[in-house]
Amino acid sequence: RMVSLLPPVGMEVFRPFTVASLEEIQQQHEPEAKEQKTRKDKKATEKNLPNPAAHLETGKPLPFIYGDPPPQFFNIPLEDLDPFYQSKKVFMVLSNGNIINRFSANSSCYLLSPFNPLRTVAIKILLQPYPLCPILTNCVLSFWFPMVTYVCLAIYMFEALVKVVARGFCAGHFTFLRDPWNWLDIVIISTFKNNIRLFSVLWATLPVWPGLTYLPTCSP
Repeated sequence: RMVSLLPPVGMEVFRPFTVASLEEIQQQHEPEAKEQKTRKDKKATEKNLPNPAAHLETGKPLPFIYGDPPPQFFNIPLEDLDPFYQSKKVFMVLSNGNIINRFSANSSCYLLSPFNPLRTVAIKILLQPYPLCPILTNCVLSFWFPMVTYVCLAIYMFEALVKVVARGFCAGHFTFLRDPWNWLDIVIISTFKNNIRLFSVLWATLPVWPGLTYLPTCSP
């Protein structure tokens, strides 16, 4: 009995997210949406609702009990392992280190379905780690090399565009605006010109500060 309670491992547990998977989710999602509209007692509803599995949370590594996923199942849409999300329009993607990532199964920007090649490429780019830290590079090097600021802005805009294409903008679970960290990208991009002016003013006042007269001045 103990062995039967364990989840299957290997090829049996990991299934690619296909059109049939999306249709099955939609069939399960519609009755649940109707039931939620007819419920009147919200407090009782919240108590009876299931919760996401703590060991399968987004951003956590896949538990070792599931075994090592086959290489062909990395960076591609998979059916979710968490029963809580299996009836929602969500699919799972495993990245390096067996990290769990989730994306909305709705069409991104109402145009790109989860099976669109452009969105698939955007998901792969988004999940690839990159060593460059644009924020630190911008703050440190922009004083000496003004062009670095524009390069960092291009990086911010490209990253935000990839996230929107891969996740969708706001409709559905795990979309771009649902993650508060993505608000930082919007703030940085929208205040780009003000940041340049602020850095210029600070740099112009550096030679005036005691102990900082040895710093080189920045040419206009």
